[in-house]
Amino acid sequence: MRSRNLGIFVLLLAIVGLTTWFNGLFLDPGNIRSLIRDTSLYGLISIGVAFVIITGGIDLSIGSLIALSGVIFITIGDFQKYEVDYQSSVAAVQPFREPEPGEPEPQTVVRLRDRLPTVRAGDQLQTEQASLLVLGTERIEGQTWLRVRSGGSPPTIGQAVALTRSGQSVRHVITAHRSPWTCGAIVLGFCAVVGLVHGLLVAWGRLQPFVVTLCGLLIYRGMARILSDDTAKGFGNAMLEFRQSVGGAAFEFPLPFAGRIAGTSTAWVTWIEFPWTGVLLALVTAAAWIFLYKTVYGRHLLALGQNEQAALYSGIATRRLTVLAYVICSTLAGLAGILFLVDWTTMAPSTAGNFYELYAIAAAVLGGCSLRGGQGALLGVIAGAAVMRCLYKSIDLLGIGKEWEFVVIGTALFAGVVFDEAVRRYSARKKLAARAGATSE
Repeated sequence: MRSRNLGIFVLLLAIVGLTTWFNGLFLDPGNIRSLIRDTSLYGLISIGVAFVIITGGIDLSIGSLIALSGVIFITIGDFQKYEVDYQSSVAAVQPFREPEPGEPEPQTVVRLRDRLPTVRAGDQLQTEQASLLVLGTERIEGQTWLRVRSGGSPPTIGQAVALTRSGQSVRHVITAHRSPWTCGAIVLGFCAVVGLVHGLLVAWGRLQPFVVTLCGLLIYRGMARILSDDTAKGFGNAMLEFRQSVGGAAFEFPLPFAGRIAGTSTAWVTWIEFPWTGVLLALVTAAAWIFLYKTVYGRHLLALGQNEQAALYSGIATRRLTVLAYVICSTLAGLAGILFLVDWTTMAPSTAGNFYELYAIAAAVLGGCSLRGGQGALLGVIAGAAVMRCLYKSIDLLGIGKEWEFVVIGTALFAGVVFDEAVRRYSARKKLAARAGATSE
């Protein structure tokens, strides 16, 4: 571990340890999974802005671009609900399982007399008195059942079960939409073009990055509000399979004593769900690390941040690398915007992503990126993002009033920066003393 990254890791361990000491629920499996998911989302935008900071630039448009990305995704999706021209009737209904944390009600499985073709997650089955949302299919004793829950306002699923036992007819309602992968590709392409424009204005237009991206912050927020008529846009019941796959768990990993400390289990080992967003962050971090430290372009990018004039005279394509950094930053912001939308299910254009650019910059700087450019430590950046999210969770679990939220976070971050700077100076003095000793000999 490099000395300049020590402070952020010590701060992270201190936050986790102290919060767990005062409230063991910090190690609750649901809370840990939520922390991994949130850290992954904020980590993506922090890595993106780290590339820009390494060049000596800044990007203030990230939060607005997140909001605009979500609004564009929903707009391109073109959701249209319609009723198909065939129907069936209920043959059997039985309970499936109790609700998991965060779910509003238990799930039920329904078997139809005549199987409706092309039934998929997100469709609705409607009777005269109930509306059921299809969550997926289950194979039970060789038969196909539809896993459902209540599709809207009351009746609840228990009432819906009672209403559908009579064998009444069920209508199949579909929400048609474009492929989510197509929508995502278009959004990422748009964000890459935004980054390209930023890079061209900074590298060839010689405009200040602060001014360019500050204007972008205002423009993209305004575009999101105009495109959505300044109203929240969301999935509704559409793209449920996509949301379940992207927002679901990739695998489980064991965490000793977590359940016992949290008081939610007596087992010595608790299994924690690791979300796909965490896997995506790991892949992006690995790719960024290989690019920065194992390729000539990464070394050139670091050299650009340390001294742009010297890098230019050394034959480095400084302008192209600057453009590339902004393209990476905006593209990762667009990717995070899609993932935030999947997590929230709706995107409020006037508030979504507010201050996220500041959180990302703080995480990058805490993690070892110098605002003067030329330095970057990706693991430290991820640790910085984790510190931000752990602080929010700690404030909630420790019962600290919301009005103290920014005071606590700002103080903790300032302490981390001071400690990190003290460690850096101590390490520099130690190296200088060692060199002086070697020279005297």
